[in-house]
Amino acid sequence: MDSKSQIMKSMEPLFEKAKQDNLWLHSSYQDLWFSPEELEELQSQGKHLWWAENWVLKSPHEKIAELERYKQNLDKEIEAIKAKAGIK
Repeated sequence: MDSKSQIMKSMEPLFEKAKQDNLWLHSSYQDLWFSPEELEELQSQGKHLWWAENWVLKSPHEKIAELERYKQNLDKEIEAIKAKAGIK
């Protein structure tokens, strides 16, 4: 069995659990988030082909909350710049 097949085999339990529990796969390396279907497709193309130990199952709601906080901070920054520039 080649290394790609071995890695994909190691991922099977994670993909199964992710699909069953509506979770996504997160790798802290480069802060990557993928749905199980998306990562399976990418790995079949030879991308993000890392062993299961490199992935953690997380709720996609965590990423959404993170992005919402980021958006709120950007909105505050935009408003501060507008106020300094006298733009309404």
